[in-house]
Amino acid sequence: MDKRFANDSTGSEQVGIPDEVLNNIPADSITYQSYVASEATMDQKTSKRFKDSQSELLSLSPEIVQTSIDTLSPYVQDRRMERIDQVLSQRTRHTRFLFENPSNPSNVWACLRTLDSFGIQYVDVIIDSNSYAGKAAMGQKRGMRTAMVRKI
Repeated sequence: MDKRFANDSTGSEQVGIPDEVLNNIPADSITYQSYVASEATMDQKTSKRFKDSQSELLSLSPEIVQTSIDTLSPYVQDRRMERIDQVLSQRTRHTRFLFENPSNPSNVWACLRTLDSFGIQYVDVIIDSNSYAGKAAMGQKRGMRTAMVRKI
């Protein structure tokens, strides 16, 4: 097994406090403040995992990429390969899109599909743990982090 994937995890262990429990904890309690701190730590770990994953993809040698393409190409129909080449040739590297503290993962995925349809291939997501105040916002941020982890 490739050592890059040896420590792969789904992130399911990073659930945090269930919403029904969180909603009954006073926001000024030590328990809640501890939870907020642990959420920030989980955000940092998720960000590091995401950056590491991206680094691994970007560090693949052109030879490995070409070998992969050559291996998979016989299984793709000719007209599909032509369409892939046509779409890739229309991509732009001159535009970058930024999501800052998104609150709804479903909206982010819809935006990503739209950006993809316009050929935009660079998208960044910035999540500042301190920007999410209140119990509802903490749940939204947790959902966003969970969605990001599942896509890694």
